[in-house]
Amino acid sequence: MVDLHGGEVPENRAALEALPGVGRKTANVVLNTAFGRLKDNEGKYFLAVDTHIQRLANRTGYAKGKTVEQTEQAIIKNTPNKTEFMFNLHHWFILHGRYTCTARTPKCGSCIIEDLCDYKNKTE
Repeated sequence: MVDLHGGEVPENRAALEALPGVGRKTANVVLNTAFGRLKDNEGKYFLAVDTHIQRLANRTGYAKGKTVEQTEQAIIKNTPNKTEFMFNLHHWFILHGRYTCTARTPKCGSCIIEDLCDYKNKTE
């Protein structure tokens, strides 16, 4: 594997995904966070979607998707001012999904976007 890219981490999603154990989410994290890249040469954005982001996007109604790729595309489509928001959006969604909009018992009563949220089973 070291010979494949001369011991360097590639700055290309396809090359990253070709490495063992690297999928779309990891490739997007590396490109967006480590390399500071917003999108590729074709204009496709690098946005990592994990279980927290998938749950939060679907639960709130911000971006509905059955797969992480569908959710990724819906988030990108629904996000205004991409240059301003796309670098940090991944981190904001993860933190909100980890600590407020948790899987089993979301903390709806302390959620700053509760009034905008579509989640039907809101908690206190």
